[in-house]
Amino acid sequence: MLAGIIAGFLPNVVGQVLTAFPYLIAMILVLFKFIRDEQHAPTKIERNRFSLIFVLIFFLYNYVFAIFGQLIFNFNQPNIFKLWWDFVSQSEFQLLLISRLLIFMIPFYLISFWFYGKQAQRMAKKMLG
Repeated sequence: MLAGIIAGFLPNVVGQVLTAFPYLIAMILVLFKFIRDEQHAPTKIERNRFSLIFVLIFFLYNYVFAIFGQLIFNFNQPNIFKLWWDFVSQSEFQLLLISRLLIFMIPFYLISFWFYGKQAQRMAKKMLG
């Protein structure tokens, strides 16, 4: 969440990279733990599961904070609950939010699936000898 807040104050390109940074770090750390615990690189089914789980976590995390972030950061405003409900109940807002999150989810899924393939096999080979 901290990276997302900092990203809001930076230029768009830097902010987008900073938003993806925690995702990439988590992806690498989970792969290290998986290889260390399972003693092999992920199979195709495991690659797909990892990729889907990472993308779903990313989507839900961003969706929840996009919805409730306005409520949290504007809590001192009068009638904030009515204003917030009017805003989030609009279907245009929901469609825009979901479409923007999908724009990030699709490349993240592809990056995760790719990274958990040959790169994971190379990492497993180096780690396991």
